[in-house]
This record gives sequence, C-alpha cells and structure tokens, in this order.
Amino acid sequence: MMVPYAVVRANNLPLDALDALTGSSAVEVAAAALARDRKLLAQWRESACDRLHLLAAGAATDYRQYIDARRAIFNERPLAEIVGRYAGLLAQDPQLAWWLAHTRTVLAREATLAGLFGEQLASARAAAQALAALPVFLHGMAMTRAQLYDTARAYSAAPEIADKKKLNDEETIYRYLTRAVTKVSPFSSFTSVGFAPLAATGRASLLGGRAMRSRYTLDRAGFFKLYDRFVLRHRDHFRFRVTGNRSTRADGQYTYLFADQPAYYAYRTTFMTARVRSVGMFTDGADAQGWLPWPVLAQRLPAGADPAALLEKWLTSGMLQASPGLDDEGGDLLQQFRGIVRRVAGDDAAARPVLEALDDMTAAFAALDDVPGPALLAALARVHAAMAQLGALLDCPLVKTAGLVYHDSGLPDLAPLDRAELQGYARQVGEFVTHYLGVNFHSGFGDAQLAALRAAMPAGATVGIFEFFETMQRCMAAAPSAPGRAVLPILRLYQQIWERRGEAEIVLDAVAAPQPAGRAFAAYGHLCGDTFVLNNIDSGYLRCFSRFFTFTDDSAVLDACRSSYAPALERTCDFYDSFGFNTALRPRICGRRIWLDTPTAPQPGDLALADLALTWPANAPYPHLLHRGTGEVLALRQSGLFTKELYPKILEMLLNLGMADAPRYFAFRFGVHKIVSDAAPREVVRIPRVRYRDIVLSREQWWVPKDQLPVRAAGEDAFAWFSRLDAWRRNHGMPQRAFLRRHHAGKVLERDVSNAKKPLFVDFSAPIMTRMIGRIFNTEFALLSVEEMLPGAHDDRATHEGQRYAHEVIFESTDQPTDMP
Repeated sequence: MMVPYAVVRANNLPLDALDALTGSSAVEVAAAALARDRKLLAQWRESACDRLHLLAAGAATDYRQYIDARRAIFNERPLAEIVGRYAGLLAQDPQLAWWLAHTRTVLAREATLAGLFGEQLASARAAAQALAALPVFLHGMAMTRAQLYDTARAYSAAPEIADKKKLNDEETIYRYLTRAVTKVSPFSSFTSVGFAPLAATGRASLLGGRAMRSRYTLDRAGFFKLYDRFVLRHRDHFRFRVTGNRSTRADGQYTYLFADQPAYYAYRTTFMTARVRSVGMFTDGADAQGWLPWPVLAQRLPAGADPAALLEKWLTSGMLQASPGLDDEGGDLLQQFRGIVRRVAGDDAAARPVLEALDDMTAAFAALDDVPGPALLAALARVHAAMAQLGALLDCPLVKTAGLVYHDSGLPDLAPLDRAELQGYARQVGEFVTHYLGVNFHSGFGDAQLAALRAAMPAGATVGIFEFFETMQRCMAAAPSAPGRAVLPILRLYQQIWERRGEAEIVLDAVAAPQPAGRAFAAYGHLCGDTFVLNNIDSGYLRCFSRFFTFTDDSAVLDACRSSYAPALERTCDFYDSFGFNTALRPRICGRRIWLDTPTAPQPGDLALADLALTWPANAPYPHLLHRGTGEVLALRQSGLFTKELYPKILEMLLNLGMADAPRYFAFRFGVHKIVSDAAPREVVRIPRVRYRDIVLSREQWWVPKDQLPVRAAGEDAFAWFSRLDAWRRNHGMPQRAFLRRHHAGKVLERDVSNAKKPLFVDFSAPIMTRMIGRIFNTEFALLSVEEMLPGAHDDRATHEGQRYAHEVIFESTDQPTDMP
C-alpha cells in the first residue's frame, strides 16, 4: 500500500542555468578534441623515435641533430620546444613531416583552448554574478547567514575578482549557486517542498505551474537557548523544580541530565549521569507539582556560593526545570516568550530591552508574507538582526546566527504522480531490502553485544530505563561490535559488488516478490526516464514526512497520510523535542509522546522518560519497552531526523531497540566506502553503476586515495593546472560533471554530518572551478569519491515553462498498515 502523497523537493534555480554558470560546453569540446589528438600523437611517439634513430644511423652531418630530436620526443619535452628547434629537420622526411603537422595541430588546439579558458572563465563569472543577484537566490542566502547574504550582494556587484579574498568569496558563492542548481537538499532554502497526490494518471511534469509560496519558521532550538539565559538573568520571577529523571541507590541519589551542546544547533542533546548527596534542597516545602520560588532556593545555597553560577549549571544541564516555560508543543514560541518577558518587564526594567527586541522580531516576522522583493529581504534582515540583538542582550552566542530555519518555501499545487509507477518501484525496493539487505540491516547491535546484554539482565526482571541504559553501555563497551549473523546478507552484497567491480554495469539478480512483512519504508530518489535512481532508504510511518508538514496550513495532507497507517501510529510513542538541524515546529505524528522530563502539559497517554522500563522475554530477539507503572508494552517510533550527533545517547539506544526489526537508514555509499577502505587501494578504484530491475541503487563512482590526486604546484599557471587535471580525469574515465565527497578513515559506516562529507558539484571542464578543485584536493581526508551526476541536466521529469529543475521524490510504502510499527 502506498501512502497517498509523495514528498517532492525541487530546486529553485533551474538546471538549464548550469551551462552558463560553468562556461564548460565549448571548453569540453575543445579539450576532448585536444585529448584525442594528444593520444594519437602519443601513439606515434615510438615510431617517430624509431624513424629518427634510423635516419641518424645513415646520417653523416646531421647525426647529432637526429639524436637530440629523438631524445626530446622520447622524454616528452614541450611540443612547442621540439617544433621550434627541429621543425626544419623533421620536415625533410615524409614520415616525420606528418608527425610534425599533427604536432602543430595539437599546438593550435592548445592555443585555442587556452584562449577559450580565459574567455569562458570571464563568461562564467558574469553568469555567476547575474545569478547571485537574483531575488530568489538572495532570499536563500538571507535565510542562511546574514554575512553570506552581504557577501553575495558584494560579489554580484564586484567589477573585478582578482585578490585572494574576492576569489575565496567567489568560491563560497559559487558553491551555493551550484548547490541551488544541482543538489536537492532538505536543509536549504534553495529547495522548495510540496506534496504530490498519488493517482491513476499518465506521466506529467512534477512541477506543473510551479507556484511557490514562502514559509518562515523560527529557529526553535535557538529560542530555547535564549530562554534559558533569560530565566537565569531574571530568576526571581520564576519557580523551579528538580528533574524527575532520578533514582535512589545504595550509594546515594543519582540524576540523569540532558545538557546542551553549544557546537550544534540541537537543544540538550548530551546525556549524563550525576551523583548528588540529596535533592532535599529542591524538594522540601515544594508545592504539589514540585515547584519552589527562586528566593526560597537561594536561601538554601551554601555560604559563599555564586547563585547565578549554580543556577546556570543546574538549568543548562537539565537538573532544574523553570516555570513558566516554553511549551515545545504549544505553538508560537515567539508569542510564548514575548508574553512571559512582558510579565517580567512589568516589574523589572532590565527585561524591557529584551521585550523591545522580541517586539521588533514579531513585527518583522509578521511582515514576511506580505512584502515583495527588496522589502522582503529587508524584513528578513530585521528578523536576523533581532535574533543577534537577543543573543547579545542575553549573552548567548548562537551557532546559528539567523532567527529562521532553512525550510522556507512550499509548492502548493504539484501535479499528481502515477501511483502504479511508484508502486512498481516500491515493490522492487521491497524485494531488494528483503533479499539483499535482510530486514535487520542496520539494528546497530552485534550478536556478541546482544548476548552480553541478555546475560547481564535478570531473567524475567523489569529494569528501569536508566539502570538499563547503564547496563547496556557496559555491554556495548565490553563486547566486540562486529556485525553478527543478522546482517550477513548486506555483507554478501558488498562482497559481490567488490568482486564484480570490473564490469561495465552491475545488474543484481532479480528475485521473487517477498511475502508481506508488515513493515513500512521510505524511498528517496529521482524519477529518471523509466528508472528510479535511489538515494537512500529509511523507515516509514511518516518519518520522512515529518520534516515537511510545516509547509502547509491545511491538515488534509497530514490527516490522509496519518490515516493510511490506521491505529499503528495512534498506539505508538515518539520523541520529538527540539533535536535536529534547523529545528522547527512539527505536528504530532504519533498518538503518544515520551517527554524527556516531567511534562507540564501532557496529552492523554503521554509519558515521561522516567516512566519507562525494559524487560527481555525469553523468546524475544530484543528487549521490550514497558510502562513502568502498568506493565503495558510500548511501541516506539522515531518520526524525525535521526543523526546520532544530534540525539542524546539514551534516546539513540531506545530508538535502535524500538526499530531494530524495521528498515533503517540505508545508503549504498556507506558500504562502498567500507569495502574500498578495507581494500586499502593504492590506485584509483572504479565501482560500476549498480542496478536492480528498474532501480539504480548506486551511481558509477571512482574512489581515489589522497596521495593519488594531482596537486596544483605553488605558482602553477591556472591553465597549466587545468591541463594536468583534465588529462588525469580523462585517463581514469571520469565524467565531466560529478559530485565529490571527501571521506575520513575513522568514519567508515558513519552518517558524518561535517561539511567535509557533503557532496560538492564539480565540472572538470569549467575554468571557473579549476582553482576550487585544486583547493578541494588539498584539504584533509583519506579517500575522495567521484560520483556520476545522475540524473543529469537533461532530466525532464521536473519542468516549468520549458526549464528543467533538479528534484527528489520521497514515497512511503507498507504491506500491512494495521500492524504495529
């Protein structure tokens, strides 16, 4: 069964802009012709040397010249030098005269290419400056960081790009431009997102009329951080209670805390355990809900203690909750924050500048949907300025300096997608998952680890969540982490890929359709002709949709998708505090929620983390999650972004257990990285395109050890470097346009979120990218992967007014929607 809508992401700048932006079309034609002539000349090098040697043997007066000419050709001296010195000699012999004529043709082609290089560099720069000035691009840059918006404005108006700073700025803007044209990203305001209904329809353009509606959502994680600082400053106006995440042991009281990681956007993603002598100072005399006013707590502090420093430690670590607080499910955070600050400012003049900044942000935010063009950019600037002002007023440096998240535009009128076509692709993806990955292809646990955990748990016992987590951490550290029998199918798959790497294309054997398994999955990829180019597979049950439901005010799409899973989601729990990149308000997908701490406004059926326990029935492959009080078995579903750097470790563990039997995040490149790394190649390794029926599972790619890359020499002329780079690329059969990824040896199989791991579009024949490619090659990494651009600039599934756009389609499929997830 298909969920009734598919997510469609489409870039806001057309693929058709790529030719002008790269200036590579004429250069590629000239460089290819030059490469062919150079190859032909190289094939004749040996015969030319033999001819010179023969002529030298019969020469009396010109012996030395023949020998010197032969040595120059043999040692591959510059062709211009050979022609300059020996043209007269070579012209005397009919066979060598032909070689000389072809050499002059090569030199002429080199001169033509050198001229084109300069011309197309200037042309591409002009195109880049023109694109950088477009309102739709500037709007996207204003949604990233204010300084990048200013850089883009300055670049688009610069009369010349000569000094190092301007060239570096050009690289930055150019990368954003090529990303806005080629790379469909969910974390980018250069991409618009909508929901395409599934219907019995013929093939149509995904974009149709491409009406685009702006959407703006405040950065929730940033607001929670700012709010903590405000509470700290004005603590006398708040009440506090100790965390409910605590337990009593023989050696004392333990609390379990969720703290912020300043280096990430996410809020309170670090988990830690703290031992305290007593929590009595936080609980004695508290009201029925556990709250105490700060003046009461302050009186209980040890003599000489710094009240502000202690409260900051307790508050930011999650030891204490504050009331009133911001409700993560309570709608408009800005208005919540503003209302509380207004109450405090009535008695405390020091809070009034914060209120004024929030008022200004409110006014700017309200105007975003009502103003066009330059006025819109000015309103965005006001929002960012207010966020910066709040950070300064509250002494709260933010990793993300903008006040808005990147998801800012929607496509409200997408054409229907052919349900039968997507069902066919879904069936094939299901076959691949079942027969080549095994269902449990990424549980995160090895057999030895699970055996150690089972041995450490008392038979039939119920263990509290925090005690279980500590036991599991010990078992994970003590047991080997090698994959066990449950994931052998995926290991066999990659072994097959490695053994067949010499083939032109790897086509996996087709298998019979699997029996219904009652499991849902999401497939991300591109509709390309009669194939589906797969990017990755993830678990279903609206997990992929949860990132995009902020794009519509109409609940009909969400209701239709939610109802497709019937009671499964109603009976399921989920976590979704403000974790993840650029976090925004998300609707409740599952019927129940597990709160990290004691909830202030729970809905029926909601639980606190401390309410959870685990037990391991004798016949179960994994522990079961329970309601600690009632013994009810709980189903856990993760419906947001899962990247382990952005989730507390205890939640990562629970989600791994709760979804151990479900398809989990899979991208072919992780396994390819593993097999290539294990082989430790010393030369370039090519991995062919991999296909299953009509699904392209993996694009053709080349893996290059760092020391096998050409490196631009200090002071090397740009065209000379381009020529060497072009020869290297053609020698290995790499495509003109590709995506590069840099891989670190210590992060095999990891979903690395660092900038170094992100794919970078390159056009090897683009003069404007020659400097950039040299700088990419000089950064730190172990392996570079070069991946074919598929689909390319000729894709026609996402068009508007005759122009093509890069796109990605995400659809969900399940066999038995009434089963528990």
